[in-house]
Amino acid sequence: MKKILSIGAFCVAAAMIALTVPFCSAWGNDQSRVILEAERVEYDQARGLALATGDVKISRDILRVYAPRVEYDANEQSAVAFASPEAPVVLLQGGQRLEGDRLDIDLQTGEGVLTRASGHFPAEKGKVYASGGDLETVRIGDERSTEWVKPGISSEQVQGGQIYKWNDTSMTTCPNTAHPHYNLVTKRLVVIPGYRVTASKPKIYVGGKYLMTYPFDYVIDLQKGERSQMAPVLVYESEKGVGLAYGSAFALGDMYARWKAWYWSKVDLEGAISLEYEASPWATLFAEADYTWNSDQQEKRFRPQWGANLSAGGWTGKIWWSQAESVSIEKELGDTFTGTLWRKPEIMIYSPWWADPATGGKFRLMAGWGEYETSATSGGSVTVRRTALGAAYSGSTQLGAIRPFWSYSYWWYDYDHLSKHQDRYDARFGIVWPLGPLTMTSTWIRRWVYGDSPMSWDDYSDSEALYQKMVIPFGTNWRLMARGGYDLDDHNLDEMVYRVTYDNNCCYQVDITYRDDRVGDDDWAGIRLLINAFPSNPFYLNDNRITEYGE
Repeated sequence: MKKILSIGAFCVAAAMIALTVPFCSAWGNDQSRVILEAERVEYDQARGLALATGDVKISRDILRVYAPRVEYDANEQSAVAFASPEAPVVLLQGGQRLEGDRLDIDLQTGEGVLTRASGHFPAEKGKVYASGGDLETVRIGDERSTEWVKPGISSEQVQGGQIYKWNDTSMTTCPNTAHPHYNLVTKRLVVIPGYRVTASKPKIYVGGKYLMTYPFDYVIDLQKGERSQMAPVLVYESEKGVGLAYGSAFALGDMYARWKAWYWSKVDLEGAISLEYEASPWATLFAEADYTWNSDQQEKRFRPQWGANLSAGGWTGKIWWSQAESVSIEKELGDTFTGTLWRKPEIMIYSPWWADPATGGKFRLMAGWGEYETSATSGGSVTVRRTALGAAYSGSTQLGAIRPFWSYSYWWYDYDHLSKHQDRYDARFGIVWPLGPLTMTSTWIRRWVYGDSPMSWDDYSDSEALYQKMVIPFGTNWRLMARGGYDLDDHNLDEMVYRVTYDNNCCYQVDITYRDDRVGDDDWAGIRLLINAFPSNPFYLNDNRITEYGE
């Protein structure tokens, strides 16, 4: 029979020693119950020592410890869990699972050490794996935790309230941890569950071979799925030439920061730095400063932005100010606006996506207001206030091997300049269909516009285009994609996009994309690195990207 031992806010008498051991714990300054279960318990009342053996389990809040054998000291309020040749010590906290040979833990403070540790913790999709070395854990806010993380991170931001520090460990997102496709080896890895992972200047290995030592702390933001860039890469833009890009994310207490630099053959050095601060569960403040070239103005200058991203109950929003923001907006196939924009400020609000049971699709509402300074459609510059209201609907279905998809959106814009307004309707319909081993995607896009705008960047016109994409697989890891954009109004092939993809079918994917603008001079090439554990936040090694239809 498994015996259950309860650790409450008070010590009970030892009259029923076979069932209840007097564990008194105020772990983390609360009186949460700690429960110990085992097949056999021996308790020495005089010495205050207990020995539990056989499927031992210790529980407190969302923390669970499993071990073949546990020794408990009631006087010191501490426990030692031991592995056996058949079973390790296992520590579970939320989606985190850790294993080791021995766990020493103080039940009052939460401090502990797990020797020869290995395990995993949740990513956006899949897991991050770590192994090797010893693992220490403390409660967030305790004195020792300030040695690992800077002050400012609250216990509400940390799942379970515990943080972990690994010494001399290896980290990867590859499930094959014995022979990972890549891994980072670091002397110190700090894991803040649900918040952030920081590896101190890790060495990077690819296929078991040393590649380089990362010169900064490598940061994974578990809330956003963002990671530091590992190495410099080559990029290309027709207006800037060939460039070398490199950047890094780093932590400043509870602020998240990123920097990036480019060196171009035509415009020399560009740089950017950004900061984010989670002011509340529903508001994240941000500030950015870019030093970049703008081809429209033929100048390089600082372009600051600041504001807040908002999120509550599925509703999202943004309020932000910008000065001389460099914008590139593809208003239609073959027509890309490039220029500068001042937001003074702009406010946007988006509802959640609501399901439509009748059609199987989903819809949302949008609204916005802003004051802008930018180039005017009539020439020169203009300052305009704009009010915007909109709605969007999208859906898809599966018909055997064919998947149709569709979307529709409407925007109503009202301007205080010359009493102008603009109605914009956008419709899209497409199908994804097989052609032997090829995957084909055909997309028809139509826009209707009534009225006009006094500003060049959002002055739209009627358009109609057809996109045809073809994906050709090569072996099990390689794919070639080609996509053409045909203007149905001008009867002209305005755009071609080519992409080569390597997918290791395990933990990462690399895309090399080239866009040929057959109307203007907006050619570019770039690289995208997608870590499968963080699909929502791939690395783009330039700021250009194509709109994907049907995905």
